[in-house]
Amino acid sequence: MRNNQRRTATSAPQPSSPAAATPQVYAVPTEFAELPSRGRFYPEGHPLCGQKTVEIRFMTAREEDILASTALIKNGLVIDRLLENLLVPEIDPSTLLIGDKNAIMVAARISAYGPEYNIKVTCPLCTKENDIKYDLHDASHLEECFDEAILKEYDLVYNTHMCCYNMQLPVSKVDIGIKLITTEGERYLTSIPEENSITAMLSVVIYHVAGDPDRDAVEQFVMNMPAGDSRCVRRVYPKLVPNVEMKFDFKCESCHLEKEMEVPLTAEFFWPR
Repeated sequence: MRNNQRRTATSAPQPSSPAAATPQVYAVPTEFAELPSRGRFYPEGHPLCGQKTVEIRFMTAREEDILASTALIKNGLVIDRLLENLLVPEIDPSTLLIGDKNAIMVAARISAYGPEYNIKVTCPLCTKENDIKYDLHDASHLEECFDEAILKEYDLVYNTHMCCYNMQLPVSKVDIGIKLITTEGERYLTSIPEENSITAMLSVVIYHVAGDPDRDAVEQFVMNMPAGDSRCVRRVYPKLVPNVEMKFDFKCESCHLEKEMEVPLTAEFFWPR
């Protein structure tokens, strides 16, 4: 955590009564959140390019106002506005990679309310609700994208100039580039009708076709893409995403089912009781 000593300041002494003294000004402390991407997948010139951490402010009552704003929630802008306030360097939240955004949110939650996250988890077998306490410090980073064995298995090569993974598709033998989804891309995908979800996802993650990044060319290719190639991209892509993983060993107190499960993110995440 950043050294926040001597971050309060007072005005210089004035020849006046104690009652007229200038009140202390409190500077919000900051910390550094680790980025699952290690800054690798941002283009040159982006504030996070090559950065393994990012400085963020502790949440204050002002950020709680943002989280409580029904207008921001309705417009889907509450997280973006929260991130704008928390990030110390000036960064457009829409350009953040999904995994980095998640890591920042977890770090902000821990510094604001502590690591204990109380949730109710429904048993997938007997539907009994179980009270679970999850320690957010147990969250880990998914970093398969840095595993050379996995990259070799799928014949993936990272293109630093285009900030994408180059690969040859198994059916059409066309060379494509796969780029990681940002917050802006995620927002776009959530607005797409379910019947178009696959082609929309492919249009977002495929950055170039045979070296051509023209969006019309990419979208035309996607619409005529062999199903085998589509399946290959959708199978490979999750392995390329650096992210935060929050899993726990679930045991139902009613039927005793044991299963590894993903921690659900609910309103309790930022509004603990």
